[in-house]
Amino acid sequence: MRTLSGALTAEQIKANLRTPLIKLEVATYGHPAAVTAANLQWSGFAWERLTAADDATTLGLHCVATPADGSVIRFRMDGDTTAMKIQRVASPGIGSDWTTWTSFGTAQASSPVALAARNAEVIAFCSNGTYIYRRESADSGATWGSWTAMSNTRACERGLAACYKSNGDCAVIAASDANDPTSLYFYKRVSGTWTSDLGQISGDFPISALAMYHDGDWNILALVLDGSYVRLARAIMGDGDQYAVGTFSGFEFINSTKAKVDIPSQMALRQFRKKRPGRYIPTYYEMVSAIIEARAADNLGVDDPYLCYHASLGAVYSFARDNRPWFFRLKPGSEFRDSDWHRAYPLDITTTYGLALGCDGTYLYAACPDQVWRTALPGSWTPPTIGSGAGTFYSVPSAHVLRVSEQVASLAPSTLIVALNNSTGEYNVLGGGASLKGSLKRGSTVRLSIGYKTDSDLLSVCGQYFIESLEYSRKPGKSFFTIHCIDAWALLEKYGFNKPVEWNAYTNEFTVYALIEKVVQAVGGTLSYKSRSSYITAIYPHLEVTPGQNGAALLSRLLSLVPDTIFFVGLTGYIVYPQATDSASYHLRFPQ
Repeated sequence: MRTLSGALTAEQIKANLRTPLIKLEVATYGHPAAVTAANLQWSGFAWERLTAADDATTLGLHCVATPADGSVIRFRMDGDTTAMKIQRVASPGIGSDWTTWTSFGTAQASSPVALAARNAEVIAFCSNGTYIYRRESADSGATWGSWTAMSNTRACERGLAACYKSNGDCAVIAASDANDPTSLYFYKRVSGTWTSDLGQISGDFPISALAMYHDGDWNILALVLDGSYVRLARAIMGDGDQYAVGTFSGFEFINSTKAKVDIPSQMALRQFRKKRPGRYIPTYYEMVSAIIEARAADNLGVDDPYLCYHASLGAVYSFARDNRPWFFRLKPGSEFRDSDWHRAYPLDITTTYGLALGCDGTYLYAACPDQVWRTALPGSWTPPTIGSGAGTFYSVPSAHVLRVSEQVASLAPSTLIVALNNSTGEYNVLGGGASLKGSLKRGSTVRLSIGYKTDSDLLSVCGQYFIESLEYSRKPGKSFFTIHCIDAWALLEKYGFNKPVEWNAYTNEFTVYALIEKVVQAVGGTLSYKSRSSYITAIYPHLEVTPGQNGAALLSRLLSLVPDTIFFVGLTGYIVYPQATDSASYHLRFPQ
C-alpha cells in the first residue's frame, strides 16, 4: 500500500546500529457533526406532524397520492355533504400551507373517494350513486380535466380503491349496495383503454372499505362484516404472477383484528317499528346501519384500511382501531398472499376515518383531512456530512517525546500512546489558536512518521490517529503529558446508527462494496481499493441495522461475507483481496 524510498529501505538494515528517528505532528480535524437528539430514531417509523394541531378541516372519507414531482395530493368528501375538495402541496413540509382546499365537484354524499398516481399522471375517482366517475391530471395534479362517467360501472357506496401497475395500466375496485353487497366489481385500463365490461366477483361477506396495490398481482385489502364482527381480510385478483390473469383468490382473514358491532339494536328498532317482537335474521340494511351508526359515533372499533407499496419500502397497511392508527409492514421475502405482516407500532393520536398512505421513495406520508404526518423510509439513511478534515500540522519537538507506544491490530482498533516531558510545564496551558498547543484537543489528528537520520532525515508516515484523551501525571521529580489516540476502527466502534436501517430488503440496490463505503462515510471516511474480489461487487446482502449498532460491528459483518479485507490510513479505507502471489508493498520495522 505504501512504497518506501530506496535510501530508507537500505537504512533499515542498519537498524540495530542506530536509534530510529520519530516525528510526531498534530493538526486540528473537522469530523462529521454529531447526530442531534432530535434526529435519534429508535423505532421503525419516526412520524413528524406537518399540519398544525388546531387544524379544523371538516372530516370525511379521504385519500392521498404522491406523484413523481414530490408533491402531496389530498382528496376528500366535505363531511356528509355532496361536495368534494382537493389539495395539492407542491413542497410538503412543516411550513407548508395545509389548510387551503379547492372545490373539486360534487358526488353522492359520503361517497368513498380514491386517488392513483404514477409519474406525473394522477387519477381521482368518486361516485354519483349510479356510476364511478374519474378525473385525470397529466402534470402531478397541478391542473385537471373534467369528470368522466365510467359507464357500465356500479356505484361504490361500500368501498372504492385504485392503483397503477408499473407499466401504466390502472385498475379500480368497488363494492356497491346495489344488487349484491358482497360482490366486488373490478374495472381495468389496459394500454390506455378502459375495458368495456366490469368484472363482478362474487364474495361471502358484506364489504365496508377497500384498499389495493399492484405487485405482480392486484392485491386487495377489505374491511368486511363477518357475522357481528368487522374484520380485515385480504384477496388477490390474479395478473399472471401468483395467480392467473382474472383469477380471484377469495377472502382470507388477516391477523386477529376484529371488533363487534351492535346489530341487535338495529334489529330491535325494526321490531319496534313493526310491532312484531320475535326472532329475525338481520337484513343487510340493518348490518350496514350498525356500521354507519358506530362510525358516526367515532368508534367503529376497526375501520378504514389503507395500503401503500413502494419498491424500496415494500407493502405497508394502516387501519384505525378505536380511532387510533396502527401500521403493519409486509415481512421482506414474503408475498401478499402469505399475510406475513409484522407491526411497526401505533401512532398515538386520534383520527376518524383512519390515515391514508402515500410514498414518494423518500418519505412515507400518512394523512387524513385534518392531519398530515410523514416519516423517512427505514432504508433512507445517508451518511453525515464529511467534515472539514485536517488543518495545519504542527510538529512536536523531538526533545519532548519520552515514549511512543503503538498497538496495531488487523480488523480491530489500533492505538497510539505518546508520552511527552512536561517537567517545565510546557503543556499545562493548552489552546492558543493556530499552534501546536491549539491543536492538542480531542478529535485532532496525530501523524506518526518513523525513519533514520543520515545526512538528511529519512522519514515515512506509518500511522495516522485521532486524539481520544489527554492525561497529566506525575512521579517524584517528573511530570508527564500523555496523548491517547485511536484509529478509524475505534471511531467506527464509537459510532452508533441513529435510526433503524434496512438495505436491499425489497430490491437489490447496494453491493457489499457500496455498503462498506456507506459505513466508512459514517465517520467521515472514504473508501478505495488496491484489489478486490468479484464477490464484493456482486453480492447484495439484505441487512437490518438496529438503532445504536456500531459501525465497526457492521463493517466486520460485511467483510465476513467476502474474502476481502480492509486497511485504514487515517480515514481512508483500502480494500485488498489477498492472494498468495501478492508481493509486499513495504517493509518497516517499528521501534521497540
